[in-house]
Amino acid sequence: MSFLVTTVITTYRRRPEIVRRALNSIVNQTYNSLEIIVVNDAPEEHKLVEELRELCSELNTKKNIKYVVMKKNSGACAARNKAIEFACGDCIAFLDDDDEWLPKKIELQVKELEDNPKCALVYCNSILYFEGKEKKEKMFNDMMPMGYIYKNLMAENIIGSCSYPLFRMSCLREIGGFREDMPALQDWELYLRLLKYHEARYVHEPLAVYHFYEGERISGNTSKRTEAYEKIRIELQDDLEKERKTASDFFIKGCYFYSLNNEPFKAVQYYYKSVINNPLKFKRNILEALKIIKRIFIKPKIY
Repeated sequence: MSFLVTTVITTYRRRPEIVRRALNSIVNQTYNSLEIIVVNDAPEEHKLVEELRELCSELNTKKNIKYVVMKKNSGACAARNKAIEFACGDCIAFLDDDDEWLPKKIELQVKELEDNPKCALVYCNSILYFEGKEKKEKMFNDMMPMGYIYKNLMAENIIGSCSYPLFRMSCLREIGGFREDMPALQDWELYLRLLKYHEARYVHEPLAVYHFYEGERISGNTSKRTEAYEKIRIELQDDLEKERKTASDFFIKGCYFYSLNNEPFKAVQYYYKSVINNPLKFKRNILEALKIIKRIFIKPKIY
């Protein structure tokens, strides 16, 4: 069986040479049964619209590339959902316009989906590249959980960027795709809904490159992250009440987000909830208390 894989780049005001890097990393995949969609979410940038159209036309000689321009700027989730509407694939993978894939990514992830019919998502290790520092490191050092990993995901986003997974299309459409009202943490929220009732698999080999750079990322907007965290907390409320140790780890994430957003009172509230749910985790609780103090008085650099 050979799956058709839809690959998607959503882009917003990104320089054409950076988009070219991402697009080339799809074109150069060892897996050949690909559909490529590029969605431009900056229709008001007329020059850029045409430059990206030319880029897609140029690379169209190697692979069939569909170029879609949104009617108005609608955000990454709306752009991804638009791609899902157009997609013909059995599977789908999303690549952020400033990241890239290594050549065997799709090939190895498709094999996992083919071998595991209950699996809705295959994630992978990745290389974190720090622009300007010439520094590279792997995202994960150890083997990651597989199967029903919903509880692991409730504690934190262990999958990472949306550039990493390969999704089974039927499962993604079943949950309605991305929530367009999420101001941040869109990938974590999607994984939670998708994997509450489905399995996940993992490829330990690094298959993607995630670029840290000097510039604006949505993850750097701390107020949007606290707003998104609260939306996820409401979604998970019933499950958190049943899993106290998992809830403790989830509330530590809230403490982290609020301390970065310079809201010490809310940070302490979530720290208290975390400790109450798992008071015997002495070392973690002490370390997190020290981290709260450090974040409040020494604001770290956020990418």
